[in-house]
Amino acid sequence: MKDDSASYFDSQEFLDLLSMYENMLADGSSVYFDSMDIANIAEFYSINGQLDKSDAAIEYGLRLHPSDADILISKANNLLRRGHKDEARVIAESITETENQELLYLKGEIELAFDNLQEADALFMKAVQLSDDDPGMLNDIIVKYMDNRQYDLCQKWLDMALLLSPDSRNFIELQADLFFDTGQADTAIEWYNHLLDEFAYDTYYWEQLGRIYYEKNDFPKARECFEFIEAIEPENKSALMMKAGCIFNMEEWNEAYQIYKVLLADDNTSYTLLYYCGRCLYETGRYSLAYDHFMDALAMLMLDTDVPQEMFTELYYYLADSAYMTGSTEQAKSFLYQGLALDPDDEDLKRIAAKILPEQ
Repeated sequence: MKDDSASYFDSQEFLDLLSMYENMLADGSSVYFDSMDIANIAEFYSINGQLDKSDAAIEYGLRLHPSDADILISKANNLLRRGHKDEARVIAESITETENQELLYLKGEIELAFDNLQEADALFMKAVQLSDDDPGMLNDIIVKYMDNRQYDLCQKWLDMALLLSPDSRNFIELQADLFFDTGQADTAIEWYNHLLDEFAYDTYYWEQLGRIYYEKNDFPKARECFEFIEAIEPENKSALMMKAGCIFNMEEWNEAYQIYKVLLADDNTSYTLLYYCGRCLYETGRYSLAYDHFMDALAMLMLDTDVPQEMFTELYYYLADSAYMTGSTEQAKSFLYQGLALDPDDEDLKRIAAKILPEQ
């Protein structure tokens, strides 16, 4: 899911406001700001992951406007983002503006964090009613439910949103994303194609389609999607990587290798790219060069403490077989033993064991 909605934070009005605030901090002066301006500055920092800066803006705002609802809502939001839901609830309950739609939305978020779905939904409904069915708030609620994997509630709110705004690109996109997230691949394809009929150069829709086809093992169609992205954004390395994955799965080893080699030139420490280059070389019988790539991949894997054991087992298989095919039988045995030590029941390792160690 992407976020390309027009934002107040992109406006010149806000950029001037932010500049004034940051200049104040730089020269150590004290400037008066409206409470809503401070709340917006705090929210800007918060959504950009700068929670400490957001906290500082909030504390400055509360010195200017003690007990202001908008600033306290920002403070509670920051606490909630940090996972301090009890403290966020205390602040939310201290605010007396019961008809404040942003406060009701915040309280809904807090109840959702506590898994009180019925209470959260009722609060969200009140917030939307007070906002006169504001599309922005509807969007936020749908995204919040989607992020929390509450897909049934997400669909309920999408039905409401699409009834109010049936031609809204944003809600149509969210519906397509929901079909994608819930594994309704064929329906998601229809909705993304519908969006592409009007927005043919939006690479997000091509990427989503490509991922669906990839998961369906329809690699030729997936490849077409990533090639469209390439045509629109020639420097898109992610699309190039996914295209290479399609070609790799289609067993077009030489073509896949040429792409992986280009990507590796830009990131020569990537064990993923080293492995895939090695695989392409291995599958085309270039065992000595494949072995070199697998060895480099192993060296990089050793530096990553989070690599699952299965990756080492697979790599030891290809190292053992590549070494054996180049006549390095003792090296082949060494890698075979290391792989079997990790997983004595691995069928691939047992199969090449019969080739490398026929006497055993």
